[in-house]
Amino acid sequence: MLEPEQFRPPWYLRNGHIQTILTGFYKPKPPMPPTIEHKIAMGEFGYSLVYENTPMRPNAESEGEAVLLLHGLGSSHAGTYMTTMTQWLLSQGVRVFRADLPGAGPSGRFTPLPPHGACFEEIWSMLQQLRDKLGIRRWRISGVSLGGNILLKMLASKHMMIDSGDASRELSILKAVAVAPPIRLSDCSTHMEKGVYRLYANYFLGTLRKQSKIRADIWPQWASQMKTACFDSIRRFDETVTAPMAGFSDAEEYYTKGSSAAWLDQISVPTTVLIDEHDPIVPIWMFDEAVWSTTTNIRRTQFGGHVGYLGQRDRANPNQTKATFHERWADPWIARELLV
Repeated sequence: MLEPEQFRPPWYLRNGHIQTILTGFYKPKPPMPPTIEHKIAMGEFGYSLVYENTPMRPNAESEGEAVLLLHGLGSSHAGTYMTTMTQWLLSQGVRVFRADLPGAGPSGRFTPLPPHGACFEEIWSMLQQLRDKLGIRRWRISGVSLGGNILLKMLASKHMMIDSGDASRELSILKAVAVAPPIRLSDCSTHMEKGVYRLYANYFLGTLRKQSKIRADIWPQWASQMKTACFDSIRRFDETVTAPMAGFSDAEEYYTKGSSAAWLDQISVPTTVLIDEHDPIVPIWMFDEAVWSTTTNIRRTQFGGHVGYLGQRDRANPNQTKATFHERWADPWIARELLV
């Protein structure tokens, strides 16, 4: 399989905007095996859902381990990259859990919490509850986009509670992979209000508007919040909806508490961060200015866009049997990287 530095899409896809936009339409969904649904308690705020898939032929080397996948803004456990990574990991005999961020996807029916970039405490609680319920202490975790930022913040803030596999602390996290993480939420919000980047803000705002209407039909507190909700920009939405519904005083407090940038040097878990030089949503300068821990490995690509990575079929990959014209390069690479 091609490594990140070798990723070269066809000439007509060598544009970060094209990659980002096209991947929103190219969403092949692989068939999924039977799924087990787990309820994760959110205290007084109901519960969220995690979906487990077990391989038909478990890998003996992975016994006692599992993978947790976290999605990005506007997505859920059923997102394309979530299901394609799951399919690849299952083929390797690995047990996989796909999480809905609190309030995302079907979980929106069971908790009034909004999905947001500062929910790293909830994800930590999720791991603890799965440990207590299923006995899983050893994890490999991947987060994509907003889920990547949440993952990095959790790894940094909980570094004193994470062990490297010797069971001396609460949990073992053996490997982490964050993809296109918006490590500075406030700056990303501002960035998407400039020029052509407004296109992406409008896309997210359209999704958030639809999701908010669905939640307002279920939760009275959402119906009340919608009376003053503003969808003019991501920041205004976070100011009038995300922050108050998640318990923050305003958008800036939410951004400050949720951003991982100031914490990255505290990560002790072996971590890979996949970023692209032409990501139109999370600008590359954020990563150049960050101070990284010695356990973090930065991998850069060219022209992958924001979690786009559409390229021609990699004929050298023995796992690819379907001769489609274009392949989602990153999904199997992320899954493979988790197992290294």
